[in-house]
Amino acid sequence: MISSKRILIFAYAFPPLISPQSLRWFYLCRELIKRGYEIDVITVQMPENFQDLVDKIPKGLNVHCVFPGPFYYLTFKYSRESFNEGESKPSTGSPVLWRILSKVHFNVYKALNALLIPDIYSEWLLFAIKRGLKLIRMNRYDIIISSSEPRVCHLAAYFLKKKSGIPWIADYGDPWIYPVPTLRESKLKRRILRKIEAKILKRTDTITVAAEGIKRLYLDRYPFLQPDKVHVITQGFDPDMFSQVEEETSSKFRIVYCGSLYKNLRDPMAFFEAITEIDEKDIEIIIAGRINEFAGVIKKEGIDRKIKYRGFLRHKESLALQKGASVLLHIGNVTDVQVPGKIYEYVGARRPVLCIKGGGGDLSSELIIRSNKGIVVNNYKNEIKEGIIKLYSFWQKGLLDKSFNLNDIEEFTWQRHAEDMSRIIEEI
Repeated sequence: MISSKRILIFAYAFPPLISPQSLRWFYLCRELIKRGYEIDVITVQMPENFQDLVDKIPKGLNVHCVFPGPFYYLTFKYSRESFNEGESKPSTGSPVLWRILSKVHFNVYKALNALLIPDIYSEWLLFAIKRGLKLIRMNRYDIIISSSEPRVCHLAAYFLKKKSGIPWIADYGDPWIYPVPTLRESKLKRRILRKIEAKILKRTDTITVAAEGIKRLYLDRYPFLQPDKVHVITQGFDPDMFSQVEEETSSKFRIVYCGSLYKNLRDPMAFFEAITEIDEKDIEIIIAGRINEFAGVIKKEGIDRKIKYRGFLRHKESLALQKGASVLLHIGNVTDVQVPGKIYEYVGARRPVLCIKGGGGDLSSELIIRSNKGIVVNNYKNEIKEGIIKLYSFWQKGLLDKSFNLNDIEEFTWQRHAEDMSRIIEEI
């Protein structure tokens, strides 16, 4: 179906700033453009050295880059992800000075994040609203969409909805307030956020969420929400992008993990313990992404001899690493609220998955079992060790790929998700 509608999207996270929510709206925008939609995206201004996926932004997608606010302006300008070594590197200055500045930066971040509502990204709010007001004076929009995380996008859309009356879709990659504490936020702040979010949700025309668990959480938390106004569009993968990437292969049995690690949500300690007890020389482990406090753990425990940490990779480099892996490692969340978006990319990579179950309601483990994409183990050292040895044995015998269904699942492609999003837009 070809549409003539024009959409205004608030997406702080959008290429070249890469995150699961950034990729979500990059791919959805690309597919919606193909369906005839005109789209303007208001996002954050990044330094010129950030270029990931910029060359893939399609014609007809108008990206408006807005000043992020003073804190993140300085953060982006003087600190960038090292795509080769996996650490923040100074643009200038000595290592000692940089360590001091990094500590000051972190303390300022904690203070501002605690004080600002909903969080530190709120420094972008006024700049985003100003650009949004300018655009709605210049153009006639049929729909406003806001992409959270970060939360500030919903606030910007709320003000424009209130000002213009344009129908509004609020998209949630993550819930604003997790059932488990992933952020250091006081009980008072969480109560304030809940009241603000309730006010926001009462103003929306519909919401989309990235997992069935988020839908259940929101219907339970906010009883005024109507179930038929809460739509699930999961994260996904793009077969075309995978086909353009040449796989990075290895002669060894290579286990690859791509994504972020969090102590209270996605804990790899049992996996680290398991690999210390495996002595096979032709097993290698690659980790790429943000591993937060676990970088120090890896060095302290001496397992850096077995793990190669690649840091934060460009999107295509991450896909190449996944595509060439012997086995992809997935660690599920401890709650049944959300599914890590990387599991859908793993489906697109067509490689077997070692899925470490996060908890009793881990939705990603259900996906792996249902589609026979790999094996599922509980997050205990011995079970993980047995799982690795089992997959390694398959690999040695040449049976690894034959043991699982490695075909694409069409319902998880961004092309299918764009169909669903288009239907939601047209029904408003």
